[in-house]
Amino acid sequence: MNFKTFPDGYAECFRGPSFTKEPPNKVVFHNSSGAIVPCHVTGVPQPTVQWTKGDWTHLPNIPGLRHTRQDGSLVFQPFRAEEYRQDIHGAVYRCVATNSFGSIGSTEVHVRG
Repeated sequence: MNFKTFPDGYAECFRGPSFTKEPPNKVVFHNSSGAIVPCHVTGVPQPTVQWTKGDWTHLPNIPGLRHTRQDGSLVFQPFRAEEYRQDIHGAVYRCVATNSFGSIGSTEVHVRG
């Protein structure tokens, strides 16, 4: 059996994801203003951030209504009252961060626009 030894501190170069700013549990916003829901994470290598519905299913971007920014924040764009969609503006979401050393998921984020 071969064992490889690493210098002290080598393992500290790699870390699973952790939140530096976890999203709030509740987000209420007006349709005329929209909202930005933060989800900032750290880890080595840098984790990717995805948003899911409360049941952990993948959340696609919807142009003009909802998208994920490069910094991991979920953006709800302003919308006209007649464009309200319960499945988008009155839903439950989670932020999920993943790298090669693990995954973490936020608590549920209840959104009402």
